[in-house]
Amino acid sequence: MTMNKLNIRVKSKSRIFLNLFLRGLLVVLPIALTIIIFISILSFLGNALGLNNLSFGLVLLYLILGILVITSIGQFTQGVVAQQVIEFVEGIIEKAPGLSWIFGTTKDMTEAFVGENKKFNKPVKVKYVNNLYRIGFLTKDDLTEFGMPGLASVYLPNSYSIAGEIVIVEAKDYEIIDGDPSEIMKFLLSGGVTEIK
Repeated sequence: MTMNKLNIRVKSKSRIFLNLFLRGLLVVLPIALTIIIFISILSFLGNALGLNNLSFGLVLLYLILGILVITSIGQFTQGVVAQQVIEFVEGIIEKAPGLSWIFGTTKDMTEAFVGENKKFNKPVKVKYVNNLYRIGFLTKDDLTEFGMPGLASVYLPNSYSIAGEIVIVEAKDYEIIDGDPSEIMKFLLSGGVTEIK
């Protein structure tokens, strides 16, 4: 066997090994990252709530109870009386200095992503620079109240992050995208690799 044929076989086996490794990495990495993030969140909550010294069974019981309590609150808040009680409590919190800003921001952020009144429900294509476009979500189609008539605000999420930026654009510089907003959000947050159904 010549040296040349031996080199070709080694390169061929190396390429096969690399392809198999990359294929395995594509399977393992998302699962591993999900587990690491989940464990980090649980660890943070464990430290914050003092649950680290409890047994796994007790932590699991608390977790199940927490889910049940939150679901029960969701069921309870469907009624008219409950809505009035919630509005009363929110009114008190909104009048408290310091708390109003924290509560308002948290509530707006929660409502933006979950619930019936999701804020990121108008995906748009924005002309960014020259022939460069970005995908984002129209948050206000008219900024007259800020002294900027004819302009709109668009939220541009960052990939692999919950952060993003707001850009102010003219109406001619954005175009509504016909698509499921949640699928488009997943597409953006994944860096454009998630397939849109």
